[in-house]
Amino acid sequence: MEDVDMNVEGGTPGSERNVEEERREKGDLKIQEEEKMEEEVEREEAVAVHGEKEGDGLGDGEEGALEGSETDEEEDKEKEDEASDKELVEKVGFAKLMGTEGSDLDYTVKKYEIFIGRKSKSTPVDVVLGNSMSISRKHAKISYNFENQNWELTVLGKNGVSVGKILYAPSSPPVVLRSQELLQFGDKLEPVSLYFLLPVKEK
Repeated sequence: MEDVDMNVEGGTPGSERNVEEERREKGDLKIQEEEKMEEEVEREEAVAVHGEKEGDGLGDGEEGALEGSETDEEEDKEKEDEASDKELVEKVGFAKLMGTEGSDLDYTVKKYEIFIGRKSKSTPVDVVLGNSMSISRKHAKISYNFENQNWELTVLGKNGVSVGKILYAPSSPPVVLRSQELLQFGDKLEPVSLYFLLPVKEK
């Protein structure tokens, strides 16, 4: 009998299976390598995003520091302005009371409320208008109205005060004072006269 060759062209069935397994293993390795590469890419992207967030955080911190420095500068400027205003008030004052011709009265208003009256040991005032009994110990008050932002005169003495030739009594409401307003106290025939003056505003 002739020997029958059972080998099929291209190898035996066993060898075909080995080839298939090798291909499958190579394919699995390739897939695994691709998966690893994808994981590495994702990891790198995550690190990059995290780094950007940290960078953003630093940026916010720097911005906060800048805002803090600007706030400090504003506060310093406000303090300087306040100190400058106080110094200006000490030198110039808020307003002045100046006597008319023949009077040496010259008073600089350096506070927001002053009292005017005749000379008295028991009731001291800021502006003394002499010894005339026609002037009360506390004859009038000049004060700054912060709500209306103007200076006002309140009459306290029974003989009243003339402002711009108009006589106001203690029952009258506070009178708004304008610069160069003429104020007259006491005796109608020989009143004590003085001008209320405000600083000239720079244009």
